[in-house]
Amino acid sequence: MRYRITGLALDESVAEDLRQLAEVLASVLGLSTDQLRTPEVVKHSLDARRRPARHIWSVEVEVLEGAQLRPRPPRGADIKLLDEASTPSAKHAPGVLTDAPGVERFPSAFSPVVIGAGPAGLFAALALARMGVPPVVLERGEAMESRAVRVEEFWEGADPDQDSNVLYGEGGACAFSDGKIYTRTRDHLVSSVLRELVECGAPSRILIESRPHIGVDVLKDLLITMRQRLEDLGVEIRYGSKVVELLKEANRIVGVRLADGEELPLSPVVLAPGHSARDSFAMMAAAGVPLASWPTAIGLRIEHAQDFIDRAQYKTEHPRLGGLPPAEYHLAFHGEDGRGVYSFCMCPGGRTIGVSNHPGRMVTNGLSRSDRGSPVASSGIVVQVRPEDYSAHGDPAADPLVGFDFLAHWERKAFELGGGDFVAPAQRVPDFLADRPSLDPVETSYSGGTLPTNLRSCLPTPVANGIAQALAAFGRRMRGFDGASAVLLGVETRTSSPVRVLRGSEGRARDLEGLYPAGEGAGYAGGIVSAAVDGIRVAEWCVKHARG
Repeated sequence: MRYRITGLALDESVAEDLRQLAEVLASVLGLSTDQLRTPEVVKHSLDARRRPARHIWSVEVEVLEGAQLRPRPPRGADIKLLDEASTPSAKHAPGVLTDAPGVERFPSAFSPVVIGAGPAGLFAALALARMGVPPVVLERGEAMESRAVRVEEFWEGADPDQDSNVLYGEGGACAFSDGKIYTRTRDHLVSSVLRELVECGAPSRILIESRPHIGVDVLKDLLITMRQRLEDLGVEIRYGSKVVELLKEANRIVGVRLADGEELPLSPVVLAPGHSARDSFAMMAAAGVPLASWPTAIGLRIEHAQDFIDRAQYKTEHPRLGGLPPAEYHLAFHGEDGRGVYSFCMCPGGRTIGVSNHPGRMVTNGLSRSDRGSPVASSGIVVQVRPEDYSAHGDPAADPLVGFDFLAHWERKAFELGGGDFVAPAQRVPDFLADRPSLDPVETSYSGGTLPTNLRSCLPTPVANGIAQALAAFGRRMRGFDGASAVLLGVETRTSSPVRVLRGSEGRARDLEGLYPAGEGAGYAGGIVSAAVDGIRVAEWCVKHARG
């Protein structure tokens, strides 16, 4: 019989020593250690609500047949008997569709193509290949090796390449990020995605951490390994292949046309465009794909010294001496007009980067390496915006793409406010709260330079007011959060897509055959893992429909 014990507060040294761990579990279960088989840690989290912070573990252990339990779980712990139907932990989950059926029932015309090589597109391609129908993957940007060079050139002062940049290219926008793997998605495929990432080079700790991350340095190598896996399965990946038209017959998408004029009569089409590809959404609208204007969130980046966040969260003066990792935070607030304000893409030990894919438009985000070793904590503070907020740029009911025009307007304002050349407009938090420009130079982790100013000039009034209200509230929760050492940079606008591609209950675009929207850009995910899960689901739907 196998048991799972959750909520165990143990020092790391105990949890990582099998002998000591077995002694703890024997005491909890009321057994002797010789009645247990090797225990295994399946989950780890950090509880910073108490002083000092505590490491919390979930452990599975096999108990010999016939052993009589006399459980004595400590406060906060729980014991559960597992059965064969229990959801496996990520450590024991199979890879993506490794036991998928063969191709004997596929019609000859079933030749799938995947547009986009972000998490949704890559995992859709992997699932299709493992089900016996390796697709063609079309990616407008470059492979990781050359894409990374293009991104570094941009960060050093060049204009962004509009097809291969921080947002477009192998890996999508996630490739230059903190690589957070945390998701609220409860789908059992989450475990399979995590296992696949580990097999491609992610650290094995992501299988047990409650809020795991990978880091931009590891992500680059991971994506190259994943590409090799896909190619070994027969997937053809074509970089620099921008799709400009969906070929349509009656109400069916039957192929695509590329920017160089080449037509590919491939179907079904899995469309995983990412959340910033306005031209891809314009292409969909031209083909009659049903779209809807959708809420998103915009705001600013905020930076603090990481040791300030550590002390505030762990409530101790020297948290690193206790072996604690760089602390993060998750803050939320509801403004007077009901808009949610929340921290977004919080990168402990990270930095702020430019992520624009257009000349003349300033956009920021954050990233960190796997060691989170930077002295800076960088996070977005963003406010919900609604389709009615887009109305100055058109009728969102008649033109679902006006959300992109709304975002572009504020990105251009931020670019102008910074004086051009992708210099970031910046402001000290007390100045922002007082609605006065900062005058002295503002030091940040952003490599392109900053210009002190008043950031309210590059935000809609409801967003600026919401951030001000939230910062004051966050300062009451975390003393000093809104202090003079905190700085803001603008603007953060690429949190999610302002458009949703409407689809039916089994993945197809509504009222269209042969088209399967997927991932974050299509409006059905909110991060690396949820996008990957959606890509797998869409691949399954493709195969299901092909088999009738």
